[in-house]
Amino acid sequence: MNTSGWTPLDPDIDAFIDEYDRRSAEPGADATTLFAASFLALDPARAVTLTPAMLAAALPARRGMFDAAGIGAIRRIDACQLRLDEHHILVSVDWTAERADRDPLRLESTFLIRRELDGPRIIVYLNHHDVAALLTTDA
Repeated sequence: MNTSGWTPLDPDIDAFIDEYDRRSAEPGADATTLFAASFLALDPARAVTLTPAMLAAALPARRGMFDAAGIGAIRRIDACQLRLDEHHILVSVDWTAERADRDPLRLESTFLIRRELDGPRIIVYLNHHDVAALLTTDA
């Protein structure tokens, strides 16, 4: 067990999270290819097992929810990692989401990433907030 603590991202993991950010922000780019064939998605309200196809089907509604809440650009402001073993890395990421006529919204997530032969894949995606509830509050 590695108990050395959180560190800056390894170069390959930093590039992977950069790619996730790019694909998540760019219309038509497919961020779902960065996920394992099945993965666990969690937030304070639920825990579900998804496939990339299921995630892709849910993304238009999520984007609509963000648009309706006046969310503009989302950018990463911080990230660090905790290496669990040679294959598994916890990655904590903080983003800021611009909002029309309001203070930016802070979004926090943790990924469990597995290094596989064809590259890293997200096997657990934890949103630390119920995003739907967060977008409908005056926070």
